Amino acid sequence: MRTHASRRALRLASTLVAAGLALTVAPHALAADSSPTAMRLTAEQAKQLAAHAHVDVYGDGTAKDDATTDHGTSLQDSSGKGAPKSKASGTGAASGTAAADTPVTFTKKSALDGVTGLGATVQAGSHGYFTVHSLASIQLHKPDGSTTWSRTSDSLYADWGITHLRPWETEFYPARVLMGYNAVSPFSPYSDQGYDTGDLTGDGVPDLVFSASVGINPPTGVTIPGTKLTSGTMVTVLDGKSGKTLWSKVYAYAGMVKIVDGTLLVADSPQLNSAPPAGAKGALYGTRFSYADGALTPSSTWTYDTGETGAAAWGALEAAGDGKVAASWNLSKTATAAARGRTLVLDAADGSVVWKTDSELYGRQLHLDAARGRMVALEQADTSDAVKYQVVSYELGSGKRIALDTRINALPTAMTIGDVAPGGGTEYAVSESTLDSNMWLNSGTVRVVSGSDGATVQWTHTTKRAPGNLENAPATWHMDVVGGKLIAAAQDDTDSALAQNIGSLRYGSLTAFNAKGKISWRHAGLTASPMFQQAYRSGGDDYVRTIDPQQNIHEYKVGNGKQQSLTPLQGDLNYAQAADLDGDKKLDVVAGGTSNGVWAWSGPSLVKGAPKQLWKTTVPGAVLSVQTGDVTGDKKPEVIVAAETAVVVLDGTTGKILTTIDGGGQYVRSVTVADTDGKGKAEILVPTDALRVYKGNGKALWTYSAPEADGDVVFSDTVTGDGQVYTQYASKGALDLPDAAENGVALDGAKGTVNWKADPEAPANAVDGKLHGALLDHAVFASPNIPYADGHAVVYTWLALTDPTTSGDISTATPHDVVEIRDGRTGELLHRTVNGSPWSHGNFFIDGKGDPLYELSFGTFRGYGADGKDTRSSVVAPLRTAQFINGPGGRRLVAGGVEGGLGVWDPSVLTEDSSFQSGVGDATIMGARNYLAADLDGDGVDDMVSLNFDDHGNNRMAEQLGGGVLSLNDAGRQMAVYTLS
Repeated sequence: MRTHASRRALRLASTLVAAGLALTVAPHALAADSSPTAMRLTAEQAKQLAAHAHVDVYGDGTAKDDATTDHGTSLQDSSGKGAPKSKASGTGAASGTAAADTPVTFTKKSALDGVTGLGATVQAGSHGYFTVHSLASIQLHKPDGSTTWSRTSDSLYADWGITHLRPWETEFYPARVLMGYNAVSPFSPYSDQGYDTGDLTGDGVPDLVFSASVGINPPTGVTIPGTKLTSGTMVTVLDGKSGKTLWSKVYAYAGMVKIVDGTLLVADSPQLNSAPPAGAKGALYGTRFSYADGALTPSSTWTYDTGETGAAAWGALEAAGDGKVAASWNLSKTATAAARGRTLVLDAADGSVVWKTDSELYGRQLHLDAARGRMVALEQADTSDAVKYQVVSYELGSGKRIALDTRINALPTAMTIGDVAPGGGTEYAVSESTLDSNMWLNSGTVRVVSGSDGATVQWTHTTKRAPGNLENAPATWHMDVVGGKLIAAAQDDTDSALAQNIGSLRYGSLTAFNAKGKISWRHAGLTASPMFQQAYRSGGDDYVRTIDPQQNIHEYKVGNGKQQSLTPLQGDLNYAQAADLDGDKKLDVVAGGTSNGVWAWSGPSLVKGAPKQLWKTTVPGAVLSVQTGDVTGDKKPEVIVAAETAVVVLDGTTGKILTTIDGGGQYVRSVTVADTDGKGKAEILVPTDALRVYKGNGKALWTYSAPEADGDVVFSDTVTGDGQVYTQYASKGALDLPDAAENGVALDGAKGTVNWKADPEAPANAVDGKLHGALLDHAVFASPNIPYADGHAVVYTWLALTDPTTSGDISTATPHDVVEIRDGRTGELLHRTVNGSPWSHGNFFIDGKGDPLYELSFGTFRGYGADGKDTRSSVVAPLRTAQFINGPGGRRLVAGGVEGGLGVWDPSVLTEDSSFQSGVGDATIMGARNYLAADLDGDGVDDMVSLNFDDHGNNRMAEQLGGGVLSLNDAGRQMAVYTLS
């Protein structure tokens, strides 16, 4: 096997040298136990550290450098806005009987919302549990994981009566449930107490209260009934039994809510709103309710006023027993005033103050130690004074403050109280993170100290950065004591420099420590949340529940750590196919995406606006491709999915798993279903490090591997034609290799033997005279309609580095795709062109026999007509993939998915030789990009299904070639179905 040297490593090394760093020297640690002098941070350092010392719960902020590579672009915080509205355009001949500029109307018939943002679970008594997602997806689940009711951000906006401030906007960004925690400062838009449960209706079912910001991020502004505020937080109570809104009220910035003995407490910090009401003061509001006719009505209220109009923020709320509540609020340090924190205990019924105590530290968390008559607090200095925190106790009766432990140069991230060490009694478990001189977190430590004095260490456990990670070490953000174990939810930085966990965005960890601080069990990677967990007891056993960032609910038994259940939530639906699954002679829709779930719906029901789910199935990983075909020979379609670690064959009628084909540790991102041996049943083609072909029962038919001299390779999407299988491959990391391997082959469909090889050569404008790999996604195309080779043509797509900004300097060249049309019978090269960026490549498509073949590259069409007659045109919309469809009145249309919606164009735009042409119809839906076109109701007109986009899967695919492109946005996610008229 050949070993390749990488130019990328040399580029990284030179970058570090230029910055005065070395690969072998990490920044020194500023640990709590080794430095007697506390750091003081500048405002800029504090801002930088704050950006590192939290979890990105809303999915809109990543480490920018992580998401960009030498051969890709990061499009962070993409607005996800749709294309401009269509206008009539074009003067070419119309398709069908309609004029080229005849408009097409999109009518939205149904929408299936996906859960978005980081999720947490909350127990709902014996009725199951709630799932609360940061982007306002809220559901009640039965104990078995099935959904009882679901609320979406849009449904909440409707209940609140909120409308758009800007009349041209048609879609809201999701409301943001206050979640998360910033370990540097309490003056931030995160809250670890943004939701709570309690039975406010008296029906025996816990109700859910939450605070959600609207119009703040992004700062679009909204119109809120009953107030002049154009942004704020909506505190809302949902009925636990039905999910209906019982009560809601707008506050300038209600960062915390809690229910104590029937009183709803709302902590409002107006100055955290960028446009607070004039003279607004921080306050704690208490409300008691009466319930009648399906609504809550305030029966009594009280207010605790901080008296502060400056930068005041609430730190924590905690039940103190006997109808009392403890609270802390903080006043930010200014040029003329010192930092201040105040902790107080109030009567929850009337708001009367029992005691109050001030501190020079900010209050961050409060925890009741009832056995010792204490309220235990985590308090933290303003970072301009010192990077330090204290564990503090307040006597419940008097408020006397005692500092139990002081930690220097460390940030507190979580705390809990429980019996987690030998000797009886309860201990205090505190997690902290230390930092390096570049404001990165370099370690995370769980410290268990004696509850008697709050300082004597019982045991500790430290986690440092994973190999290759020069940025943030994992931090622990939530802890519970259950079943004699300390359960900790933390980040997982494994492979955080790679696409599979870029910036630690996709992994989490859940660790159980025994009473001696040893790890009893641990789940990490795609099996846990980086921040949230819920411990609960059922049937005499203890369990812990967590939602991973891919939107799967995991339940583990505390005693042994074994997974008890896995429930995929409907997250982003990125891939779909249409097939008649229920036997009604009409097409149905089967889809999957970020979670491990696959769903099928009746096609006609989607068009009627009453979606009927046919089945739901759990597969081994995220869904990266969905295909259908008869692989069993029963004359019915099966559903075949590429599920990250395996290919799974599902019964199309029931969703039952028929066969699982393990990927052998490879990244399984693609699958093709076709009859390769001509025996009437379709085979399953799986391209990974080799091309493997299987029977429908999972039995291997044949395997094609690249020559050993080509080294480690990755295969592209694969197609078939003329009894042959066409595929191509490239060296892993090809763009970064001086001598990458790439080739295309035509294989005998029955045996897998090589009929011919492409042996491609570099185009004349390749800066180094070489090719650097082959595209993987939609890169090989075969159709008898291609106007070459008498209907036997096949298309391959290579990569070359061209157009250097400095003549002859390969490091300044950019990758472009090289399209070759070959005779599928012989491999003869018939036509070649160099086109756009590989990350802009969408797909190839064609209409009738002899028509031009088209390649789409981010809104630009390249046409390949007979005899080398190429054309070029473009559209205004950021069009990503396209095809021909049957439109209204028998009209042929070009249809596709754009960044933020769907669109259709008259085919004349393909041959106009014009730029930035408009379409004849569109639908705007911000979280959209992929699509499915199919006639779901049998009326002869194709319907369009808007899908989401697999940002992380696309980035991981690009990384296989040495590139990368990651575009994230926080828009809502829907699978929406439209009819065309």
